Amino acid sequence: MKTKVQNKLIAIFFILAIGFTACTKTGDYTTFPEGRVPDQEIWNAVITVTRAGKIDSRIYATHIVRYQNSDDMIISDSMRIDFYKDGEHHSYLTADSGIVNEVNDKIVAIGNVVMVSDSGFTGYADSLFYISDSNKVYTNGAIQIYSKEDTLYGTDFISDTEFKNWTIFNPLGKTRRKFEK
Repeated sequence: MKTKVQNKLIAIFFILAIGFTACTKTGDYTTFPEGRVPDQEIWNAVITVTRAGKIDSRIYATHIVRYQNSDDMIISDSMRIDFYKDGEHHSYLTADSGIVNEVNDKIVAIGNVVMVSDSGFTGYADSLFYISDSNKVYTNGAIQIYSKEDTLYGTDFISDTEFKNWTIFNPLGKTRRKFEK
């Protein structure tokens, strides 16, 4: 069952999407699979997601397509997501492309994913998943993490979007952190 906030977010997104598609150019349909022409296209989109009247995230996308009978919006050419907490910016990620599912509010960032926090954390991965309900990001693949205290490589990473509380599995590298026994 969708909450009132989710319904409002979906309604806001559809209004923005309609506004952007009404003023856009048509694409080169020779690059799409035969018989799969997108229902909607948006160029240079900025999508702002709010919770309780405060910015939660802002998605910048160079090109978005959506197909009929699909809940997914496919972002190509490049994307950036800025994350906020209590209306204050705290991190962002960039990627070559991505998929946004409007129903479950999940985002997949694909290709050359770079995560940067305002506190100095930087991570690199091939793909990254963002789940807005829990405000978590994770990857099941390889990841590289750099911070003031760490230079780590590993797999299976999960974190909040501030990159303050994170876990990495199979870590290799070095850290300057002190561990309590």
